[in-house]
Parts: sequence; structure tokens; C-alpha cells
Amino acid sequence: MGSLDLPHASPFKGGSETFLRNVFENILKTYLRKNPTAKTIWELVQSVDSEKIFYDHFTFRTLKVDGYGIDSLSSFFMDYGYKIGGGLDFPKKKLRVLWFSPPEVQVPNDGHGIANGPLPRLVIAEVLVDELNVESQEDNHRQCSMLRQSAGGHANFELSMSNKCTK
Repeated sequence: MGSLDLPHASPFKGGSETFLRNVFENILKTYLRKNPTAKTIWELVQSVDSEKIFYDHFTFRTLKVDGYGIDSLSSFFMDYGYKIGGGLDFPKKKLRVLWFSPPEVQVPNDGHGIANGPLPRLVIAEVLVDELNVESQEDNHRQCSMLRQSAGGHANFELSMSNKCTK
């Protein structure tokens, strides 16, 4: 990972492709910082493939609580050209999943990684909290309410707090 330099023409206007790639780079940095085993594996793969890693997809796990969940998180990415590709429902697990296809971007012949490779697909799952037992519902609502307050009610609360409001 390093600074993002986009030498190729972009269909995005006003630098939004660079912004979107920066979002993914920061998500990856945060994930690797918090998951030492994943970081070790990532570094091993990177060392073998001369840093030519392609990111197939990023997965987000959310809770459908008080208007948050797939819809609020996906709206951020859809503003940057992502489109719903399909979905699955898992009623017994009280889980709903959607996947999103990325916007088309020009990728250089040797393009790879987050900076110059194809944009990843997205998979966003949400636990249907209102279908859980009452105790779990109350606990999830209380915890997410506290996190939302600490985030100042920001529209992209899940993007900034998604790793905290998932249990």
C-alpha cells in the first residue's frame, strides 16, 4: 500500500475514484492493523507475488438496527457507481446479504492492488436484529445507540464504526 497515483484516465469526475480507492486503502490498513494473523498472511502473499495482489471483494458485516445496516452502508458505495448484483436471505440465521458490482474503471495492463487494479466487488451482510430474541435485540440496540452517539450521528456511521457494531 502506498499513496495512490492514478496515471490512467478515469471515468470518475472530480477525483472521486481516488477518494474511493483511498477509502478502500484505509479500510484495509485498519483491518490489517487489528488482525495480526491476516496481516502476516497478507505480507507473505505480497512478498511472493511482488505486491501484485488483486482484491476480489471486500465484505462488511452490519446490524439492521434503527435504520442502519445494508441500506445505509451501501448508499455510500452506490454514490460512487457500485450497483446491486444480487442477494441471499438466510432466514434461519436471521441474515440478509447483498453483493455489489464495482463501477467500470480503466485499469493499466500491469494494474494491481488497490491503487491501480480493478475495484473490488462488495459483499454486505446484515443481521436482522428485530428477529433475534428480545434480550439480544435490546443489547444490540443499546450498544449501537452508544456508538452512534459517539460518532455524532454521522450518515456513514457504519463505514467508520463497522468493526465495532457487528456483534
